[in-house]
Amino acid sequence: MKADISVATDQKSDPILQSILDRNGVNIRPTDYRTTLTRFRRMLACKEDLSGFDSLDPLVFQDYKKALRQKGLIDFEGMVEEALDLIRNQAWIRQCLTARFPWLIVDEYQDLGGPLHLIVSELVNREGVNTFVVGDPDQTIYPFTGADPKYLESLVKRDDFRTIRLRFNYRSGRRLIEASQIALAPSEPRNYVPDPERKDQGEVYFHEISGGLEGQAKHLVKNVIPQLTSIGIEPHEIAILYRQRGGLLQLILRELSVADIPFISEREGLYPRSPFIRWLHDCAAWCVSTVGSCEVLFEDLLRFYRDLLMSAGESGTGPHNLEDRLHLYETLDDLKDPDMSLNEWINLLDKKLELRGTMLKAPDYCDAVEDMDQLLQGVKPGGCLVNETVSSFSYDGRIRGKIIVTTMHSSKGRQFDAVIMPGLQETILPRRPWHRRFRRYDEPFAKPLADDRRLFYVGFTRAKKFVFLVFSRVFTNDFGYSVDLGPSRFVKEIHGKLTE
Repeated sequence: MKADISVATDQKSDPILQSILDRNGVNIRPTDYRTTLTRFRRMLACKEDLSGFDSLDPLVFQDYKKALRQKGLIDFEGMVEEALDLIRNQAWIRQCLTARFPWLIVDEYQDLGGPLHLIVSELVNREGVNTFVVGDPDQTIYPFTGADPKYLESLVKRDDFRTIRLRFNYRSGRRLIEASQIALAPSEPRNYVPDPERKDQGEVYFHEISGGLEGQAKHLVKNVIPQLTSIGIEPHEIAILYRQRGGLLQLILRELSVADIPFISEREGLYPRSPFIRWLHDCAAWCVSTVGSCEVLFEDLLRFYRDLLMSAGESGTGPHNLEDRLHLYETLDDLKDPDMSLNEWINLLDKKLELRGTMLKAPDYCDAVEDMDQLLQGVKPGGCLVNETVSSFSYDGRIRGKIIVTTMHSSKGRQFDAVIMPGLQETILPRRPWHRRFRRYDEPFAKPLADDRRLFYVGFTRAKKFVFLVFSRVFTNDFGYSVDLGPSRFVKEIHGKLTE
């Protein structure tokens, strides 16, 4: 590998991958192929069974890896592969890491995937590094990237690890907790309990709608959303969660638009949800807050800013350098205007802090330049965020006064007063294989069914107070065929248990 290697962001790597896909006769866009490529690379690194992949996938990967090396590039997945190879084969690197970092602390362990899990295992098994991990195997919802509950569960089974199970769910009411556990593991109750001081239990509503998916979309707009707003639920505390792009999403967006209900459809890519964007959100929250009312600490904003400066080689000496602190404080203090347009605010922040120029010099933040470009594109005239203000942008990535329409996957780690889950049809969730020739569905295999149970559980437990399960007896699938298999088995399981 070249010594002057640089990071291959998506803007750099996508054209390379596209040319390789074209050369190998694979008719698919790089963005759509990434999932397959990531899964293949992770399973290859873990020496797992690759029999489920197409015969062209290994060829594409080898050509892609070679092309990156020739251009002096390495992508993010490649960094993990190289790190695993070094830790596996170079004892002195393992020893240096353990000496420098005697404790390894990992959050969201269930999302690591195989290669990162192997890095942890190598350091534990061969060097005895002290390890503290936090995770929930029931929230493993990214199987398409190689994440699997088995990696976290393998640590639980080890004699040299002590397991502490947390019982409390401080977000949801008792009734919501009980319902979610029924669908997650009908025969293996998790025994989670709510906040002992919480009085309300939350509520689950079952809405069986005629007219299939179109009827469901109309019902959300004409009945469910007005019901919630009438009892004081703010629009940005309402989330409509769906499985994936398709006819249902288009119907929902159409009905919301016709009814003139403000909403944010997050999968349209308004802006990335990255550490840099989260920092901008926090800066905006600090700017619109009054003294003593902001949950964002200036010290946290300063820590990120200093890390950026240090990566670019521009920070002053010492952790208590006053020049960096004063510059950031004065900049944000000058931008304390909740009604300022997001366009003006971001451009002034960029100008005063020289964010773009600094990030271009910072190897650890080169991908943040693309995030900023995407955000700036949205705030320009004609962009999707052109009418937004600092205040609306600051609200935890949500826009005040607008309903959130997003995938169940993207809802992870978030919370809302009310969650609406339409399209809960057998064959959509859980997904079942469709045979065009025979025009029928098969039963889902065990692993995909378990994956979908976790996905449904994560979406369901985003709710603090209310969950609306919306379904039909019959609906028309994306192939144009009528499906009469009824509501999702998850709906039936929950309804059966709660009505006992």
